[in-house]
Amino acid sequence: MQSPPAGLRLRPLRVTELIDTVFSLYRQNFWLFLAVIALVQVPYQVIADLLGLTAPSRNLHPGAGKALTSAQLHTLLVALVGLLVIAAVLTVINIAVVVPLQTAAFTKTVADRFLSIPTSAGDCYRFAVRRWGALIVLGLIYLALAVAALVVLGAVTTLLVLLLGRGGGVLAVLVALVGIVGAVMVYVRLVVATPSLVLEGLRPWEAIQRSWRLTSGHAGRVFGVLLSLVLVELLIGLALGILVGVGVSAVGGASSAAGTVVGDVATLVVAVLVAPILAAGLTLLYFDLRVRKEAFDLELLAQQISAGQGPA
Repeated sequence: MQSPPAGLRLRPLRVTELIDTVFSLYRQNFWLFLAVIALVQVPYQVIADLLGLTAPSRNLHPGAGKALTSAQLHTLLVALVGLLVIAAVLTVINIAVVVPLQTAAFTKTVADRFLSIPTSAGDCYRFAVRRWGALIVLGLIYLALAVAALVVLGAVTTLLVLLLGRGGGVLAVLVALVGIVGAVMVYVRLVVATPSLVLEGLRPWEAIQRSWRLTSGHAGRVFGVLLSLVLVELLIGLALGILVGVGVSAVGGASSAAGTVVGDVATLVVAVLVAPILAAGLTLLYFDLRVRKEAFDLELLAQQISAGQGPA
């Protein structure tokens, strides 16, 4: 195994240094990062487009002042049901296949390249398959926690309104705001559960506990890193989106066939280009927290990650 490059500092990184490292890694591994993201994202999007997730045919429009005929109404309902079924199937595929596999593969890619371990898109996806099921379970745990929190919050706010009337409405709004803040705080504490699960081979609940321990005492800093990464990603996405809009306008606008094709392709390209920023940032944040909490050097860290071990 190669040792980590001398340029990678073992000391904890400031927010600006961490973000700079994200872009340095991205620049140095541009094609690899894009390949890992695009390998599942592009086929999924192409399939979605080919299945016709578009509005029903214009031939179903009855014209001004006219009502739909029974045949048109039946055709419209069949088309809408078909679209809903296709959308549901694609959503399940995205949540159960695309997102977990891409997340695991890209996390492994960033970890390997940060630690100067040679890798490829194929290697990372073969690794991702082994963590696929655990990531789905982790997602289900998150979903259960979110649903439980929403049920409790909804019950509390409803009771306040019913029992206190208008005054209860004000309190309900305050409780909802507190709930939102609490949800953000919990998210911040759990944000490195995925890298922990993928890179340390932990079970889902163990990964949640691991993230809670790693972020203990660093929640404010983690929030700052996340906010910075999201803002950077949004700004870059906005800038690229403006360029897409200009390109679509140049070929006839979004209503033209050429404009639709150019817009769809360009939007997919922008999504693939922007996706690595936050994903890489979360993986580097995980490493930074381990250095802060455990004083690990990167060579030992590389050995553990390669072996899929948890912390000593």
